Amino acid sequence: MQVDERELDNSVGGFWEPNNITGFLPNEVPSSPVELESHSRASLRAIGAIAPQLGVLSDKDLSDFVDSLDDDLDIDLSTMPSAEHEGIVRAYVNIAAHLIHRPAFAERKELPAAIGGPLWRFSKIVGRPPSLTYASYVLANFTSPISARTAAGDLHIAQTPTGTDDEAWFVAVHLSVESTGGAIVDAAYAIERCLDSKDESTLISALRDVESSLIFAADAMPTVRERLDADVFVKDIRPLLYGHDEICFRGVPGDPVVTYIGETGAQSGAIRAADAVLGTPHSEATTVPMNRFLECAPLNHRRFCQRATAIGNRLATEIDAPQVRNARHTALLALTEFRRTHYKVVSDYLTPKGHAVTSHGTGGTRFKVWLQEIVEETERAARIDL
Repeated sequence: MQVDERELDNSVGGFWEPNNITGFLPNEVPSSPVELESHSRASLRAIGAIAPQLGVLSDKDLSDFVDSLDDDLDIDLSTMPSAEHEGIVRAYVNIAAHLIHRPAFAERKELPAAIGGPLWRFSKIVGRPPSLTYASYVLANFTSPISARTAAGDLHIAQTPTGTDDEAWFVAVHLSVESTGGAIVDAAYAIERCLDSKDESTLISALRDVESSLIFAADAMPTVRERLDADVFVKDIRPLLYGHDEICFRGVPGDPVVTYIGETGAQSGAIRAADAVLGTPHSEATTVPMNRFLECAPLNHRRFCQRATAIGNRLATEIDAPQVRNARHTALLALTEFRRTHYKVVSDYLTPKGHAVTSHGTGGTRFKVWLQEIVEETERAARIDL
């Protein structure tokens, strides 16, 4: 799906602009299913109303529901706010996940026009693949403003594919990690300014802010175990998060066929930005998947990551002051600890008691190999600054 970046600039505006308050979360609360229920269009009211029931709908009821929807919403998208765009995209990708992955529908390898057409149009507006991305699943999936370093228990999730409390907690923990993003964005810009001005004391302070944010994230990630049952994750949640091969989008001119890598936390904003601004060197084996995941992020996140990468490269090569190197070293150790903690949590759910449920993560990588390599590369980068 080709998207004109100038068109995105006009339509999305600053909704996804990384900033020092919300970080990589939207700067407005996205529309919730309840808000869609009051929409002027019958199909949008319907997808808002069905949201809490998706996880328990029978195959027949889901099929009948989709058949009742309009193929063409006939909406002037240019006048619709971004918060509403995102709420609608979330609603459609949740339905699409069931139509793609449920056994009763999977062999068809298509989305019917009532889902495929609107999803295609709205995904083009937000500039992401017409599938369940991390941006829809986590970053734009809350119902009230989020402050810095918010605990998962204080977050309210708008919608999940299964509608289970377990999945809402899974998303909330990831949102808690992302709530560190404002400090990371602020630090990135401070590091950039300090590299130009040679202000070592402020540079050290900014690196310590990155370190502190990563320590919070590493503490937040293991809390997923508190309310996410392993059996619910493996049997109910995970199958709906996978990518897909060659799904035909009915209701779109030419019936385009789309392949998608899958929803994954590797599409994160905050952690990816911290990795970039610290100048962590990665091998081609880890970089290629990282860049593929980055393509699924909002446009403004992709642009920020490019800038953060340039800042990180300068930090790693231009500054030799021992105190600065030590501050970068401790920040990289904090990033290593987050990555190690994340790897342990993933392993707990996907290889319980040493018995592998699968060899691949929802993003398609051989998760044990890929995640372990990222841990080791980050740790090696930290040792260089000793």
